[in-house]
Amino acid sequence: RDWVWTAMAAERQLLVLYGSQTGTAEDVAARVGREGKRRHFRTRVVAMDSYDRSRLILEPVVVCVCATTGQGDEPDNMKQFWRFLLRKGLPADSLRGVRFAVLGLGDSAYQKYNYVGKKLHRRLLQLGGVALLPLALGDDQHDLGPDAAVDPWLRQLWETLLSLYPLPPGMEPISDTTLPAHLLSCTPLSRQAGFQ
Repeated sequence: RDWVWTAMAAERQLLVLYGSQTGTAEDVAARVGREGKRRHFRTRVVAMDSYDRSRLILEPVVVCVCATTGQGDEPDNMKQFWRFLLRKGLPADSLRGVRFAVLGLGDSAYQKYNYVGKKLHRRLLQLGGVALLPLALGDDQHDLGPDAAVDPWLRQLWETLLSLYPLPPGMEPISDTTLPAHLLSCTPLSRQAGFQ
């Protein structure tokens, strides 16, 4: 029985890559990572340029959160990753079997709104990746900010991933209102500290 869970856990891996200039995409990526852990995925959150790109073909699920900076430019911590994906020599089936989802973050006040997210989503498809969800585009100009797109996209992401990678019987996601046990600690109050 334990070997079944071990095999399932090996499949329940989630890589969250981010390209962030001001920290917003990094914060959203960290949120995706936390929510993944609450759903018992083995989750890693990494800046795109810090990730070993040669391992991308081995990842079962990749979530990309990327911002668009300036006039349609990719963030500084995504430039090498982007150049790698744009190489002309990459076979069209390079990412065959890699399931992915892209969340772009941008500002519709700019002409090239969410240009990086759109380009990344299209390129991953060109390389044979399988989109788990349609591209989502968060907009700073929305009344609710990017959360207007992020929140429903995340709900759809978890529904999709839990249908593809269900939890074993008896295991449930950790509630958003529950603090994981490894973050809890109890320290007895001593009489010496003035407590009686």
